[in-house]
Amino acid sequence: MTKNLLQQIMIKEVESPAAIDARELVKAIEAGYLVGREPKHTQKKTFGPSTIAYGHGECPRYWYLAFEGAIFEDNSDPYAVANMSNGTLAHGRIEEAFKNSGLSIDSEFKIFNDDPPIFGYVDNFINWKGEEVVVEVKTTNNEVFEYRKRTGKPKMGHVVQILIYMKILKKAKGVLIYENKNNHELLVIPVEVNDHYRKWIDEAFEWMRVVRKSWEVKEMPTKNYRSNSKVCKNCPIKKACDEAGAGVVKIASLKELSETL
Repeated sequence: MTKNLLQQIMIKEVESPAAIDARELVKAIEAGYLVGREPKHTQKKTFGPSTIAYGHGECPRYWYLAFEGAIFEDNSDPYAVANMSNGTLAHGRIEEAFKNSGLSIDSEFKIFNDDPPIFGYVDNFINWKGEEVVVEVKTTNNEVFEYRKRTGKPKMGHVVQILIYMKILKKAKGVLIYENKNNHELLVIPVEVNDHYRKWIDEAFEWMRVVRKSWEVKEMPTKNYRSNSKVCKNCPIKKACDEAGAGVVKIASLKELSETL
């Protein structure tokens, strides 16, 4: 009887494992990217240089509500999150190269300004041939990289960010370093303070003071955009803004920085 049972086990057809559903697996991985990015209440204490020149960062009403405290919703999809993570890793690698080259004075350090209140992180601060230079690193895809390489033109939002750092640190020279994510090629675009940049950054600081004051005296700005505008659609506190009421004071949006006057 034992033999018959053994024979049955040996000749029994082995069941094939269930086929892997590729789409389902991809969705599970994508869900993993979004863990910890659920809507949450946040109250901003300062202006952020990396936010100031992008869409909702130019909106006075956004900053008022951010200072007041609101539910922030992360609009990033899984691949945007992956892209940001990849950028963070690239920053660390490039910072290590700066240190190994002997150029780095300091890296990824905090920067503060009291009036208007600003807080951010500077990617790198280097000594280049006896001059102290502020460094901001950005990663980009091959198509955008080749465009910047061909034209020598940086993204103006990136110029805004580094100009804020340069003003606070009182430095006249900076560099934007772009890395091609396809092959890690580097492109350096110098940014030097001139009359045009100086005028814009001084006006931007004054704009921030006006916006901050509106929050301090509890005079909420009115809306500058239609609810279906690109600025509003991508705003992390759109829902809070829609529910906040009309507002009482008109403050223009921050003027965009142009390449020239």
